Amino acid sequence: MNKGNKKQNGSSEYTLEQYKQHYQELLQYSNIIDNKSKQLICEKVELICEFSIWGDQNNSDFFDYFFEENIAEKLLKIMQRSSFKEIIIGIIQSFAILLANLTNKENVNYLLSHPVIQDLIMYNYDFTDEEIVDYYISLLKSLALRIDVDNVQLFFNQRMSVFPLLWQATKFYNHKEIMVRTAVRTIILGIMKIQNPVLKKYLTRFPFILFFVHFSCYLKHVWLEANKEVLEGNVDVKEKMDDLVDVFYFLNDIYAFCPEISNILDNSLLTYTVIPAMLGGILFQKKETLSISFTLHLTTHLINNFNTTNLSKNILLLLFSPSLQKKLCHLLEFNVGQPRSYLYSWSFKNFWDQHQDVLVSQANQLFDIQTYAQKEEACDTEIELINRVLGITDNDHVLFYCKQLLLNNGQEEMSQNKIRNNLMIYLQTKDDNLLFLLLNLIKSVLLFKDKDILRICLFQEANTNIIIKERNQIIYQLLDIFLIDPSLRLCTIILTCQIIIHFINLDKLILERETINKLYEVYNYTIIKMSQMIKQNQYHEVVVSQYEIIYNKYNLNLKILKPNLDYLAFSPIIDKYDGNVDIMYRQPVGLKEIAIKDLAIFFMIDLVFFQIISQEKINQNGNSQILQKINITNSWIIGQNYEPPDGCQLLSCRISAKTIKDKLQACTSGECFWMEDDENFIIMETQIVKKEWAHIIYHAKIKDVEAMIDRGEPRKLNVNIKISSSNSIKEQYQDVQLLFDDCTYAQKTKKHIDDTRKSNSKKSSQIIENKLAQGLELCNDYFKLLKQQEQPQ
Repeated sequence: MNKGNKKQNGSSEYTLEQYKQHYQELLQYSNIIDNKSKQLICEKVELICEFSIWGDQNNSDFFDYFFEENIAEKLLKIMQRSSFKEIIIGIIQSFAILLANLTNKENVNYLLSHPVIQDLIMYNYDFTDEEIVDYYISLLKSLALRIDVDNVQLFFNQRMSVFPLLWQATKFYNHKEIMVRTAVRTIILGIMKIQNPVLKKYLTRFPFILFFVHFSCYLKHVWLEANKEVLEGNVDVKEKMDDLVDVFYFLNDIYAFCPEISNILDNSLLTYTVIPAMLGGILFQKKETLSISFTLHLTTHLINNFNTTNLSKNILLLLFSPSLQKKLCHLLEFNVGQPRSYLYSWSFKNFWDQHQDVLVSQANQLFDIQTYAQKEEACDTEIELINRVLGITDNDHVLFYCKQLLLNNGQEEMSQNKIRNNLMIYLQTKDDNLLFLLLNLIKSVLLFKDKDILRICLFQEANTNIIIKERNQIIYQLLDIFLIDPSLRLCTIILTCQIIIHFINLDKLILERETINKLYEVYNYTIIKMSQMIKQNQYHEVVVSQYEIIYNKYNLNLKILKPNLDYLAFSPIIDKYDGNVDIMYRQPVGLKEIAIKDLAIFFMIDLVFFQIISQEKINQNGNSQILQKINITNSWIIGQNYEPPDGCQLLSCRISAKTIKDKLQACTSGECFWMEDDENFIIMETQIVKKEWAHIIYHAKIKDVEAMIDRGEPRKLNVNIKISSSNSIKEQYQDVQLLFDDCTYAQKTKKHIDDTRKSNSKKSSQIIENKLAQGLELCNDYFKLLKQQEQPQ
């Protein structure tokens, strides 16, 4: 319906006489409702709605007439007498539009308080028709948006303990149409925001708590379905995961708007979703559980995005607490299962529709209202189980035991946590995807904000022998990852190094001899592998040209790298050649990428090695061996101004460039210079205002520059510059032409570039070879000492 599409400001006005005429014609047409009259009825209903909205905003006489004639009730009766979908939809839509557009508070309150609203809510519609469902949910949403603390009593009947609008809306929580599900969540959240103590009490007890239970069961099946589709590759993973994220945000809003139900919702999600699907997958890998990979990814997402909720904290306790109460272990292994009233596929009719008197009786008990309902064993058993599981009637529920873990009162009999044990076993896998997902989860846990949770899970300071022993065991297993051949992807290696360094820096960890031995074994293995590779000519050139870039990225900046695989973790694309996927997330293709990957692994392991060794005070200066004397021009940036070094030679030239990626800075003065430098190719112009300062027009590593004298113009030097990248699959180049005043300047510049490239290549090669030789000598000395200690005195 398009409000006002028939009446414009420049045409005929809305009049009360026309309004009355439309209403009388509606009554006339509705005497006999058939195929001939249904279209006329729909048109008149639309016009009455349109005129009513105009009158609400411009002329109170219109709504006076609406009240006097009780038009709302007349419209309802027409709908009740009609079997035509068009008329039913038209009347539902008209009420929804009225509710959305009325501005006069008296008119709004009149309509909200009218008995016809409850009749519209509870009418027996044909919900097998999707169009009727859409308009019905739209009506409920329009009503919910009008409910506030002042008028909520119009919808919530405390004497009968029923909230028809809310109860009806919750029946569509698992509807197949996402727009319907989204609207239902909006309705529920809108009502939960209302600060009314009686309403809050209703939301925390039976029958409304059935919604939490059913939604938790539904969420479990959504996870299972997504898990199946993702692993089979039959769905866009990102789109599927985004749908799950929307559910998380809905739950997060419930926690925020209605904290009174947080414990109930926690218990419901833990009992009916997390334990059977997520934790059950780690324990049992049965049919109705998630795969390990999907569980790890989902848990990481929960922790990273919803780390302030108690749900995330309790999941972490269940996953990583080294021991759990025996009663809690029993609840984990023998889950209660879903209630008989739950249906995964949407159906408006459910188990409790046959027992309405029981629902009313249960609700009335909240408010001490005496009612009679015949005892039914099936209902009583269901209600008793749900109340116990959600923590309403006793303390034999998951959340209670999680809280006891936090209190650490030591009164319960404890057992080893099989979930944690199983997760730690997966550190020994050679499955790159699985290992990455597990490491990503562990890293997220280590960054978790709640220190009490980390303390219980033994991820805080190693202040006891038990924690020291376990920490050593974890580091030992992580070091073993470096020995897997062929080596895993860089993303997995990065996480491995970051976790080891985190543990080392967390406190003064005492490493056991076995851990130190493993560290030297890994470092020695890596050095030997790197030494063999650099001896091969085809790898040597790549390693020499890339070592500085790789060192800066994977050694100096390892701490800030964030290898978030996200949805690629479930895709075979990571093991295939694809220019759109960073080399960090896939296996290398071609000689250059293989050399880059091996060099990156070497620098990361080198960092880990000297972090630990410095902790052990064996070698305080090992990691600094690769650092050389810093050239001040290395840090110069294009577009910035600097003072040229004393004694540097500047040759005047004019420039032009054809670029692929970068653009040269404009030469404003017209007087440009090439500056002689041992490491960098630099073009600058002197500042007009301050002659001793220079403006950098171009700056590149000289090892990436090739120069050739132009055949037609000997004063011109054609320069080809490679744009360096540690992950570039296709090389990118930039052409720059320098025109000097004299051909001898062009020759001198070319000679300097060629000679410096050769010199730097030898220098870089020597740095790497020295580093490898020193590392090998360090390992050999350690192994000799170890062998001497093992010999009998």
